[in-house]
Amino acid sequence: MKKVRVVNKKNLSTMIVGVVTIAIAIVVVCVFLYVSRPTEIDKLSQSYLDTVDVEKLQKKVETSFDGSYRLSDYLVYGETLSLYKDEYGTKKMDKMQGNNIVLRNVMNDAITSFTFNGKVDSGIDLGSLKEGIYELYTYDHYEKERIYFDDAFKAKTITTMRRNKKVKDITFVADKEALKEYDIHLKKNYTFIIVTKHIPKSNVYDVVIDPCGNAMNYISNTVDYGASTSILDEPTSSMEFAKKLKKELEEKGLKVKILRKENETPGYYGADGRPARGYKAKAKLYIALGASYDENVDAPYMMASPYTNSGLANTISYYMDQSGLTLYAARTNSTQENGVLYDSFAEDEKGEVKKYELYPQLRETGGRATYTGVYGDEMRNAKYKDAYGMYGLYFSYASAMNSQSVAYFNDNTDAIAKTLVKGIVRYFEI
Repeated sequence: MKKVRVVNKKNLSTMIVGVVTIAIAIVVVCVFLYVSRPTEIDKLSQSYLDTVDVEKLQKKVETSFDGSYRLSDYLVYGETLSLYKDEYGTKKMDKMQGNNIVLRNVMNDAITSFTFNGKVDSGIDLGSLKEGIYELYTYDHYEKERIYFDDAFKAKTITTMRRNKKVKDITFVADKEALKEYDIHLKKNYTFIIVTKHIPKSNVYDVVIDPCGNAMNYISNTVDYGASTSILDEPTSSMEFAKKLKKELEEKGLKVKILRKENETPGYYGADGRPARGYKAKAKLYIALGASYDENVDAPYMMASPYTNSGLANTISYYMDQSGLTLYAARTNSTQENGVLYDSFAEDEKGEVKKYELYPQLRETGGRATYTGVYGDEMRNAKYKDAYGMYGLYFSYASAMNSQSVAYFNDNTDAIAKTLVKGIVRYFEI
């Protein structure tokens, strides 16, 4: 006969209480871990380095190298980081021109390469980098060498444009003690790029739009109303176009700010000038929308800084052509697409060409890359002479002296705005 085990009711109750207690404890721990987990807001104060496996980091980072390459300068234009052998602007051709810049993601050994051709939009494309910590190399006579600086520094954080509702904070540092808290001590001030992905801050914009016209001239203390005739009023038409463009850009997930109100007259210099407003917004792209007085201009055209490859304008021109839209048949050189021009340089009293371009919409918005705040009365912007530059684009949408040009713009405004945005999105890979 099979024996039947009799369970004491007291013991059974004790067991049940124990199980329930354990279950409650597990639930409490899980809830605590869930509640205390880092939120997207918490991550705003974190660096990628705060999340890495320290032991792996210590094993992967090289502390010394047989070959090293000294640099002296760097600058940021839009989302591009450019590196220089000598101080920027001191020589016609820097020794880094034509060099490959190689980035190694320390944690997974992934390699990314960029070629620097001397223009400020041809260096390291920061927007394309994935999260990680990168070592920087270049080639000197076909020998791979680690990049370093004599003087240690940690550059001001660079924030990229929004992509899929996220941005990346870029830290550029050259310091042999940059990783000392991880017990990593380097032989020289080797360079690193640290990329951290997170949600964007509300006060950081991607694009600023300057509706030209209604600009205060600080020398004469008068307002330059812009190209205004019986067939086109620049202050009004540029504002209407700016609103259309803003709407199209925002539909692509970008944060956009128009730099003046309807009846405002901010100029291009000073603490409340249009460039200053763009710098304060921490924008990466500055789009000026202006009209022309040239009666020969029968269609829109674009102007880029001569310190760039005019890559953005070329991309926009390509998509304008693909969409069947007409641009003014002009270009500065054969490397540019139709309707793309470089801004001209200023000349001194003797006719000698200076390094300062003429349009403040391009010169005063590119930070150190375009010599902001150091030309004549433009000293009013001296606060931003060493700033990270915004990528500048001047889009001339019509001529106020050509009825054919005005009619073409009025008939195709929506298509032009959509295609302009398409070019921007494709260039920056939004």
